[in-house]
Amino acid sequence: MPHPLKPYKTIAEQIDLLRSRKMIIDDQSLAEQWLQTVGYYRLSGYWYTRRVMNPPGSPTYRGDDFMPDTKFSDIAKLYEFDRKLRTQVHDGIERVEIALRTALAETLGGIDRLAFYNRDNFRIRKHNEYAHYDLISTVSSRVNRALKAKDSFHIRHNVEKYGTQLAPWVLMDVFDFSDLSKLFRLLNADEQSEVAALVGINTRTLRLSPAEARDLRKDHPLSAALHQLSILRNKSAHHARIWNCTLVPMGTRFLVKLDGLATLPTTAQNQSTQQFQSERLYGALLLIAQILQTVSPGSSWAGKTAELVATALQDIPFLTKDELGFPSGWRSESIWQ
Repeated sequence: MPHPLKPYKTIAEQIDLLRSRKMIIDDQSLAEQWLQTVGYYRLSGYWYTRRVMNPPGSPTYRGDDFMPDTKFSDIAKLYEFDRKLRTQVHDGIERVEIALRTALAETLGGIDRLAFYNRDNFRIRKHNEYAHYDLISTVSSRVNRALKAKDSFHIRHNVEKYGTQLAPWVLMDVFDFSDLSKLFRLLNADEQSEVAALVGINTRTLRLSPAEARDLRKDHPLSAALHQLSILRNKSAHHARIWNCTLVPMGTRFLVKLDGLATLPTTAQNQSTQQFQSERLYGALLLIAQILQTVSPGSSWAGKTAELVATALQDIPFLTKDELGFPSGWRSESIWQ
């Protein structure tokens, strides 16, 4: 049977509860302010990792009490770090998104001004025979959404002048980031390679064995990377925690061979196939930094991100680089300077 709902508690009662569970309330007014404006339930996600571990075999993974020296002020610092990190991630992915739109428009536009409407321009996999139909459905949905928006004069102009079948450079402007990610996955191998090179993930220069080259053509590693960035973008936009999140896996087998990406995780999930993957925040941040070197040369994004992380690791006693997926020696890598 479901447990009864927990009773409502006032701010004062919430503070008393935290104290009873051995959290140090080092600033009463600070705690009252944060609990009043951010809320106990949301903050609980930030102090969860500071709850004591239960012995193996216990019905729950963590107990109610906090580890020694857990201060409310440090929980507030962690929250602020995560908030600033979300803002930084959103800023970086915005630039990646614009560059990706342009690269897709250039590549598909070079094939045909009506490239979207020709099934042969896309990779239709087995068990996914309706992928092109789904793509056209997405196109129609996004165009209709744009036509209903008061500020989409450019879309309305193109539809009125040229009809409902629109060129890639027009359609790119109505696609969401997740749409762009799915579109990239549908591209044929040569077009995937071209788009990836345009945004700084150039695998054409890699020296690969014939077997590796065949595997690379099956699906470019940027495909899974864009899916991961899409998830991270949504988390950031909806104010979810990202500092210790686990993301959908991004394969690193080929990416680690590229200059600047050698510090991506290379722990094999399956030793027989060497399927390396990255699921933590560091891999996504490194990919953004790598892309910005090409699409936004001179950008200070990587340096600001590195400084934000380094400061948090210094100021928050319990925060570790492992929770963010950062490798040893990451700060000395040239990409973060």
